[in-house]
Amino acid sequence: MDIQQELKQFLQDYCESIRQEADRLRDQEMPPITEELFAIFEHTGNRLTYEAVYFLRRKFLAVFGLKAILDRDSRDVAKLEEVMADICGEECWALPAHVNRREDADWRICVDLFAAETAQTLAEIRFLLKGVLSGETASLVKREVMRRVLDPFARSRPPYRNWEYSTHNWSAVCGGSVGSAAMYLLGEELGTEEKPEGQKGPGRQENLCGGAELDNILSRICHSMEQYYLAGFAEDGTCLEGLGYFTYGMTYFTGFAEQLRTFTAGKMDLFQNEKLGKIAAFQAKCYFTSGRTVSFADGFTSDTFRPGLTCFLAMEYPEAGIPAMDRAAGLDADNCYRWMGLYRNLTWTRQYLDWLGQGGDVCTKGQQGSGGQVVLPDAQWVICQSDNGAGMAAKGGHNGEPHNHNDVGSFFYLNGDDFLLADLGCGEYTKDYFAEKRYTYLCCRSLGHNVPLIDGREQLPGEEYGCDRFETEADRIVLSFAGAYGNPGLESLVRTLDWEEREGILQVEDCFRIRESIRSIRENLITQWEPWIQGNAIRIQGDKAGCQIQVEGEPVEIVCIRQDFYDHGGVRRDVWLLQWEVPIKGEAFPEGQARTSFFIKPV
Repeated sequence: MDIQQELKQFLQDYCESIRQEADRLRDQEMPPITEELFAIFEHTGNRLTYEAVYFLRRKFLAVFGLKAILDRDSRDVAKLEEVMADICGEECWALPAHVNRREDADWRICVDLFAAETAQTLAEIRFLLKGVLSGETASLVKREVMRRVLDPFARSRPPYRNWEYSTHNWSAVCGGSVGSAAMYLLGEELGTEEKPEGQKGPGRQENLCGGAELDNILSRICHSMEQYYLAGFAEDGTCLEGLGYFTYGMTYFTGFAEQLRTFTAGKMDLFQNEKLGKIAAFQAKCYFTSGRTVSFADGFTSDTFRPGLTCFLAMEYPEAGIPAMDRAAGLDADNCYRWMGLYRNLTWTRQYLDWLGQGGDVCTKGQQGSGGQVVLPDAQWVICQSDNGAGMAAKGGHNGEPHNHNDVGSFFYLNGDDFLLADLGCGEYTKDYFAEKRYTYLCCRSLGHNVPLIDGREQLPGEEYGCDRFETEADRIVLSFAGAYGNPGLESLVRTLDWEEREGILQVEDCFRIRESIRSIRENLITQWEPWIQGNAIRIQGDKAGCQIQVEGEPVEIVCIRQDFYDHGGVRRDVWLLQWEVPIKGEAFPEGQARTSFFIKPV
């Protein structure tokens, strides 16, 4: 099946899933948000309990918004109006994790990610169903979006909050949502033009926007997008926050930028930024042949892509690739049910199919074939695949990156679907996860990564702790990262990774230069599969495939330590640390030097 047929099938299945979910939810009541639920985070730091209810309510909004737009069924419109009124009645649209009720008397009015998303969702549904929704619902939505989001932002002096000048997803999501809602609600007073089918957004008149308040909002958002959000990507296009955050931020950046270009008749076009071609190409580089994904930072090993976003980028930038469609995100792939991406799965996918039908070039389905190597030099990432389905990725960087993990010099190894030496990726989000205790979480600290321990000490957080040498030549990667430990006794740590593409064999060699103060160097590997150890050999067997690890040289005692890991959904997982001492004394080891080497091969 070619990409056009796959996309048509996706659209058919996607619309059917919307209709089925609407039928399932139509006679159900949305769960209420209560003071008791809101207070759980304040008392315990747990986010998941409140957010499960909050996002289920956003699911009702998205499902019935999509269903009403698809079919204009009076039952769906009635249910949608009920849902919209209920959400407009919520005490606070922001999440408890983003407000401080003890210190902020005006905590109910807080433009965080989710208040901004809610405002954009309501404003866009209101616009798309103009003449279908009752005047009462339309007035209620406008009043609440203005009161809770647009007025507070417009009245503020920049930056409204740290997100306006942030170089990560918040500036795109909050800014894109605020700007989009402003064009819908403030722009409607300027008159509208008829748009071709599939385009969205109110029309505009010949002047820039026609209103000082709207001009000010759009000017600020464009400044934030260009000078901060896009600046946060590495020059090679890498999203250092992780693949999922690429999707999140770029969905809102692209949605706002497309609406802005239409609204201003092309006079304001954020897509002209030269960096965007490389950014658009990043997504496909993170997919292995098996469909598994690079999980650095707060990423995931089984991420999905948004077909709408991907199709739009493919029309704008020839560098963009479309991963295999079995990794396409459907209705339930995002448990937050973010409208911006869900609606554009319909519109942008249809636009891409129309574009192909008019002679547009078919985008390459994915960046890598069965084998190959991708080097992202500014981010200091390397991603390798073998001809037989094995793969690995390694990184340098520093420990002050957005959504940072202390993982300088780390790597992971997979065989087919199975991540055998892991990068755990994103853990459960709690109050402490984004506070001083972040590096007590296994997935964030260097103990939870495939890097050594020096005198039992781990890497330190901060931009000053990083990789000072990153070299790639053919299938060899060299990383120097002694500086990540902040230990004056460690003069040098050079890791060399040799990748054999045909067989998927990886050799890792760590060379250390140390002072007398260093008493212990301990290798540390992490796996989510209970290993089997015999002598210097380790066998790890996943669901479908495995690997053999062989430590070279004299016999070592390899110990296996079980640890708890709570994943992003709060589910406890078993993981195992594999550790052995690196010999630092003896005739075979020159004074002040130490070395260990091990092979990993797929089985």
